Amino acid sequence: MKKLTQIALAVAALAAAVDASAAVQTYTVNSNVLNYTKSSAAGALDFAKFDATLGTLESVQVQLFSNLGTTVKVENTSTSSASTIKATAGALLTFTLSGVSQTLTSSDSHTFNASVFDGLSNYAGTSGGSYTFSSPFSSSSTYSDAASLALFSGTGSAHANLAASTTSVIAGISGNTRSLVLPSFSGYAKVTYTYATPVPEPETYAMLLGGLALVGAIARRRKSA
Repeated sequence: MKKLTQIALAVAALAAAVDASAAVQTYTVNSNVLNYTKSSAAGALDFAKFDATLGTLESVQVQLFSNLGTTVKVENTSTSSASTIKATAGALLTFTLSGVSQTLTSSDSHTFNASVFDGLSNYAGTSGGSYTFSSPFSSSSTYSDAASLALFSGTGSAHANLAASTTSVIAGISGNTRSLVLPSFSGYAKVTYTYATPVPEPETYAMLLGGLALVGAIARRRKSA
C-alpha cells in the first residue's frame, strides 16, 4: 500500500508538472532585413502571423534591431589651427502595423584629431579622416490588448512598415570643417508570441486515475499469489 501511495503521488506530481509547462508556450519568428543607404526611406517588414490553432494568444513582443553603419568623412581646412572634430550619426526607425507603432533610436559619435590643413582636401592625411560606425541597437515593446493581438493573428504573413531617417552633426573647434556623410543602417524585427494551450479535459485525469487503480490491482494480485 505504501508503494502504491508513492506511485500515486509521483504520477500526480508528474501530471501537474506537465500541465503547468504546457499551459503557456512561446515561439519567435524573424522578419526580413531591410538595408538603407539614404537619409530617408521606408520598406516592408514581413513576418509570420500567430497560428491560432495552437491556442489562445496572450501577448506579443516586438523587438526591433538596427545596425548603424554610417560612414563620416571630415577635413580640417584651417591653415592656422588644428581641430578636434566630433562626428555624431544616428537613425530613427518607426515600425507601424495598423494601430501598433513603436520606434528605435540609434546614435553614436566619433572624434577626429586633425592637424592644420595639409593641402589636400581628400578626407585623409593629417588634416582629415574617415570613420565607419558599427553600432547595434535594439528596442522592445509588448502588446496584450485585444485589438493588437488581432493584428498579429491569422494565416499567412503580417506586413509592417518600417520608415527610417538619419541624423548627423559634424562639429570642429576650428570652425573650418568640410564633411561628407554616407548613411548606412539596417532594420529588422523579432516577434515573440506567448499563448495558452488547451487544458486537458477532466476525462484525461479520470483515465490517468483509472490506469493507476489498475496498476494497484495488479500489484495486489502479484503480492497475494
